[in-house]
Parts: sequence; C-alpha cells; structure tokens
Amino acid sequence: MTEDFESRVGAAVDRALEHDLDLKFNLEWHPARVVKIRQRRWRIATWSSAAAAGLFLVAFPLLSSVHKGQVSTGNRALASYSIPVSVQAVLTSLNAGKNWSVGGMSPIYYTFPMAVPTGHSLSLSGHFTINGVSANSLAVQLDNHSHVLGGTLFDQGIPVYTFEGSTPSNGVTIASHPTETPVAGEWITGTFSPINSFAAAGSNIYMTHNNTWTVMTGQATAYWATAPGNSTTAQTDTISALPSNPNQALLLEENPSGQSQGYLTFNRGRHWTSWAIGSVAISNLVAMNHQYWAIINGTIMTSHNGNHWTPLLSVNTNRWQVEDYAINPSHPSMIAAALVPVSGDGIGPVLETRNNGQNWNEVANFPALGAAPASMVMSPTGAISALVNLTKPVLVRYSNSRQQWMILPVPGQANNIGIGQLAATPSGNLIYGAPGGYLYQWQRATGTWGFIKPPATISLDTAPATPLQTIGDNQILAGYNSGWYIYVESAPKPASTTK
Repeated sequence: MTEDFESRVGAAVDRALEHDLDLKFNLEWHPARVVKIRQRRWRIATWSSAAAAGLFLVAFPLLSSVHKGQVSTGNRALASYSIPVSVQAVLTSLNAGKNWSVGGMSPIYYTFPMAVPTGHSLSLSGHFTINGVSANSLAVQLDNHSHVLGGTLFDQGIPVYTFEGSTPSNGVTIASHPTETPVAGEWITGTFSPINSFAAAGSNIYMTHNNTWTVMTGQATAYWATAPGNSTTAQTDTISALPSNPNQALLLEENPSGQSQGYLTFNRGRHWTSWAIGSVAISNLVAMNHQYWAIINGTIMTSHNGNHWTPLLSVNTNRWQVEDYAINPSHPSMIAAALVPVSGDGIGPVLETRNNGQNWNEVANFPALGAAPASMVMSPTGAISALVNLTKPVLVRYSNSRQQWMILPVPGQANNIGIGQLAATPSGNLIYGAPGGYLYQWQRATGTWGFIKPPATISLDTAPATPLQTIGDNQILAGYNSGWYIYVESAPKPASTTK
C-alpha cells in the first residue's frame, strides 16, 4: 500500500467526518502531514526534584473543558461540533438530561498498518445514572459511521460502569474500592540514594544513578563509577544484565536530545565496548534469560548480545510508534505491543505475536477509556495486563480464555491522582505502584489485592515507586527519592496438623 493511497484515504475520512458529524479537523494534524516522534522516558527518569516535578505535571490529561460548540483535544481544535443521534440515545439511557458538556475527543486507529482514523473517543462530563450507578464523566467510543461501540462511566476519575455496543443497560458495574489485606514481609534497605535503573542477574546487582553506575554482590558496598562514554551530568544512564550470563551487561547513556549510546561489558564492568548501532532513540530495555528486548527508534527489537539488533515488528515509524510491550516470562516468543500514532494524541491498537514476530494480530475490543496503555505486562498464561494513565490510573486485563478485556478495580484511590507503575512476578501476580508511592499486589490465583506498607524511612510524595520491578516471585525492588529498597515476602506458614 503506497503512502499516497493512505493519504487519499485519510483525506476522504476527514471529509466524511466533516459531512456526517460537522467535525472540521486542523489539516496540519493529519498523520500524513505532520510527524512528531514522542519520547517516553519517564520510566528511567532521574529522581531529581525537576524529574519529580515533571512526573507530577504529565499526570494530568491534555483534555480541557470547553464550551458547547467547540471541542479542544490537546494540540487539535475541532469546531462546530454536533452530537450524533447515537450518542444522544446513550445520554438518554444514562439519564443525562441537558446538563452535560463535551470535554474532548481523540481519534482511534484500530486498522494496522493503515494510519488513518477508524473512529474516535469522545469524553463528556455531567451527571449520569444507570442500574443504580452514578458518575460524573463518560468516555464513549464511535466508529466512522457514528455508531457507538461502547463506553465507560467514571466517578471522580474512577471507572464504575462499562458497556459494549450502544445499549448501556447491558453493561457491567465495576467495584470502585476493592479491599486489600496486608502482604506479610519486610523491607531491606539498599542505599540511601535514588537510582535510575536496577538489574539483578545471578549474584550481581547492577544500578545506575544519573550518569554513574555500580555493581554489587550481596551486602557489598556500592562503589559508583562514571559511565564509560563521554558522560556528563546532563546524561541519564540505564543498565540491564543477562540472567543467563550475569557478567554481561548493557549500559545506555541518554543525552538531553533523547538519543542514547550503548556500551557492553562481558566481565562485570571491568571493560566496556560500544555497541554496533550507534546513537538511537531507545526505551523500555528488558533482559530475560539470554536475550535483550527494547523499543528502538519506535519499534520493538531484540538482541542476543546487545550489539546487533533485529526488528520484531515491521512498523512505518513515520506513522506508528510502539508505546510499550510485554513479554510472556514462560514463553518469550509471545509478545504484546501497544501502538500509538506519532502525530497527535490518538489511540492505536494492541497487537500480539505468538511466534516471535513472524505474525502479529490485533487484540480486539480494547475498553473505551479515551487513552492508550502506558505500560503492559504478560502472565505465563498469556493474559495481558495494561495500565492506562488517565487523571487516575486504570488497570485493564485481557483473558485469553474469555477473549475479552476487563477493567480491574484499582485500590488506593484516595491517593491515586497521577501516573502509576506496573510490574509482574514470573508467576503472573501484578505489582501496582500508586502515584502516591504506595504498593499493592494482585494475586492471580485469587483475584484479590494485597497492600504493601512502604518503608518507614521514606516520605511519600506524588510520584510512584520508580524503578519498580520484581526479583523472582517473592521480592520487589522499589526506588524512591530517598533511596531504593527490596521487599521480601514472608514464606507461607505450613498448615497446622492435629494428631
């Protein structure tokens, strides 16, 4: 399919939207005309005061309230908006009356690899009630023919009701405040200094802080060294190591422009050599078994030695960018990827491969939330969990057996405004880092939440624990402004027997 054909199709879609919905797009926004690569680096942000402030600012949606007759969506302006009949019917079903307003709209791109809108997500505010559920905002998803595909009701930023199709009465109520029980265990203090990244391989623990790195074994003292390249204080370093060869590590140096240079060691950092691919945009570096994965220049790539990299997903990076991906810890050939268009703030598809990238298929019917996943993990069974960072984080999970996405109630809602973090154990339990720094564990076997009390020595703030990752099934690494810590879960007590 040629670029010219996609451009003509996109223009036709724009004309159809204008004719049917009276939506007039700013032509400079169209993906065929503007390309703006967005760098997603908050996972490896330096925990300085500036970085913490940056995380606080990006937590809030780009949508702003507007008067009727105009819709503002980030950097795009739509004029002369008129609500389709199908949406009016939904509003009637939700007893909305006339006291509602349009908050914003985002295009949806669910036909990969074509980067043309297949519909849009519309957000509204007001007072909505159905089946005993009350809410003050609504996200509704439409196709290009103004048909309602589904919607989600929110109360103070918390999802409380979701429905598929155009009939809200057939929806499902979401428990807004799940209960949680304490997770038994204890915190072990690492060092009283923040870190950018952490990698455990064998008995080696690799870490980076700003433009320095270290490797530790057991309780040994951490001796920090300057990164191997032409490092400056303006650079941010990230490190990962291969569990199959603990002495082999890959260190990335990212400069303020967003480009990174990679360095390899095969002897615990005694010697470093530059990798073979030069300076690239790279994020979400993962090491598992004997292999690395990362998002490089907008697409997923993999490497067995960190030197030469092979793409797993063929993406036109002028139009698409991988936002995040997840790997099955038991079957690494199973990978899920969330895509977004590089122009504007649209919502792209979630794709999945089960044969290491030879074929990719869409994981259909992502919930109507008004935003794309920001982070994802995959369980050994292939279930995909994704965190969507709205005003408050929303957690969704795709079940292979049901072939369906479900919205999971997230605990800790009182302190949940901002960006969250998501990690998973090899067995499939979820670790959720709330925006206020609190940690919660979702048990896959029971579907219940547990609460992990933060270290007593830290002062909680508006940022989640970063980095946040698991070490096996019973240890959790959490980084805060005051340092990093490892939570070691207590072993279950054996059942008592009566003689």
